[in-house]
Amino acid sequence: MSNLPIWNSKTVVDSYRTQYELLGPESAIIQLFKDQWRNWRMLDIGIGSGRTTKHFAPLVKEYIGFDYAEFMVKAAQEAFPNIGEHVTIKVGDARSMPEFETDYFDFVLFSFNGLDDISYEDRIQALKEMKRVGKKGGYVFFSSHNLEYIPNLYKIRHNNNLNYFAYQCYRYLMLLYHNGLPQKFRKMEYAVIKDGAEHFSIKNYYVKPAAMVPANRIGI
Repeated sequence: MSNLPIWNSKTVVDSYRTQYELLGPESAIIQLFKDQWRNWRMLDIGIGSGRTTKHFAPLVKEYIGFDYAEFMVKAAQEAFPNIGEHVTIKVGDARSMPEFETDYFDFVLFSFNGLDDISYEDRIQALKEMKRVGKKGGYVFFSSHNLEYIPNLYKIRHNNNLNYFAYQCYRYLMLLYHNGLPQKFRKMEYAVIKDGAEHFSIKNYYVKPAAMVPANRIGI
């Protein structure tokens, strides 16, 4: 499962250059720790063109943001050339981070379901690495697609726009073509599907919350 060529494509990188607003949960995180950021070292994984960098980097003592897509990183570096000496933006891979010491970061973030962009085995390795580089008593935050939401992807939504309805039908047929019927996911704990992201060119990992929560499954 490799989506890297898609994330490095000019079309996708250019589309991300316009996205610099935080999601609701990310804004909530900033408020939750508003009195602690200035003393923290933060690792921001999967930054794309720097959407989260804009908001988190000015808050912390040390900020390292990386992405495994080289051209996304270049876009982020171009967007924030003078953001501060405490900021590093670089190419990196969450599955292997030997450049970082164990117990180094106070806060590790992998936002925007970025963790779902890699295979099951690589996901486990990334989570273990995120735990390793994070301090004991520190925080690791990530988001993930909910497997129980999949039936909703197949719903055909209606309004008075004929083009919109036609697209909904097209999307439904494409979901069937790439993934089969939604019923087959009911007994699964996780699945990798093409859900329509980037015109059905990307595979995403979906997991049931109940399967993700038990930390002892991955040694965290």
